[in-house]
Amino acid sequence: MTVYHFLTTCDHLKRVLRTGWLIRGIPTSMAENVAAHSHTTAITAYILAIQSNQQIDISRLLLMALIHDLPEVQLGDIPISAQKADSKFQQAKENTEKQAMKNILSLLPEVLSNKLTEIWTEYLKGETLEARIVEAADRLATVLHAGELVKTGFAAEPFTTFLDHAESTIASLGISNTEDIINQLRKVLGS
Repeated sequence: MTVYHFLTTCDHLKRVLRTGWLIRGIPTSMAENVAAHSHTTAITAYILAIQSNQQIDISRLLLMALIHDLPEVQLGDIPISAQKADSKFQQAKENTEKQAMKNILSLLPEVLSNKLTEIWTEYLKGETLEARIVEAADRLATVLHAGELVKTGFAAEPFTTFLDHAESTIASLGISNTEDIINQLRKVLGS
C-alpha cells in the first residue's frame, strides 16, 4: 500500500453520512458527511484556539481535528446514543475503532503513521489543551450544522441539548470570546 491509498481512503469520508442526523429524520440529501464535519471541526478548533489566548500547537490541533473521525471510513458513524446504551458495546466500539485507525494508518510510511497515531491517541485521551479544544470544536461543529438545518425548516427541539453540551465544553476551557457564536446559535435554535 502507499500514501496514495491512504489519501483515497481519507477521501471516502465524503461518503460516510453522520447517522445522528439520519436517526433524527434528516434526509440523506441534507445530512452532513464525516468529511464535511471534520472540515468544520478543524476551522472551529482553530478559531477557539486563537480565542483562548493560550499557547497552542496549531499544527497538532488542526491535524487532530482533521483525523479525529478517520476510523469511521471503515466503521461508519456510530451515534453516541448507541454507544451510551451499553458499556460493553461502547468498549467494543472503541477497540474496533483503534484497530480501524491502525489499519488505515498502516498505509503510510512508518514515520507518518507514528505521528498520526500519536496525535489521534492524544485526542482520545483528552488530556491536552489541543485535545480538549478539538472536542469542544467537534461539539460546536455539530451545533452549527443543526442551526443550518433549523434555518431550512427542521424543528429545533431535537438539537437544543447539543448546544448545552457544546457551551459547557467551551466554558470548561475558559475561552471567553465565544459569546457571539453561542448567542447566535441560541437565537437560531430558539433556546
